Amino acid sequence: MKKTLTGLLPLILFTQVSYAQSCAELTGCAKKVCELEVKLKSVSEAHAVARIQAALSETKANCTDDKIAVHNEAKNSEHQMKIDKKIREANDDIAEAKLKKQKAQAEGKLDKVHKYQNKIEEKQLKIKHLETDK
Repeated sequence: MKKTLTGLLPLILFTQVSYAQSCAELTGCAKKVCELEVKLKSVSEAHAVARIQAALSETKANCTDDKIAVHNEAKNSEHQMKIDKKIREANDDIAEAKLKKQKAQAEGKLDKVHKYQNKIEEKQLKIKHLETDK
């Protein structure tokens, strides 16, 4: 029995990989249906099967490529807004740290000057990473 399972496991994994590769080549509703069908084949729990079957039926009945495009645009726009907000917050933090750094310099507190300089550099690096995620 153990040899049979050992022989089947690579076949099962290969089958899942080949389904995933064929879904990646698709777009729009066809891709969504393919992904749901692959997911359906990989679950065994009754409630999960029922949930995926319902989603598959709903997708087949109502999906249009236009709806997918609108959904993706909205998702991208929301993502962009979140990144922009994080960039604004980081810029605010930089401005605050610069003020605190100037105050520390005036008071001759070099340890605080270094602390705020590090914070400024950290936030600038964060902004660079966020801008690459746009």
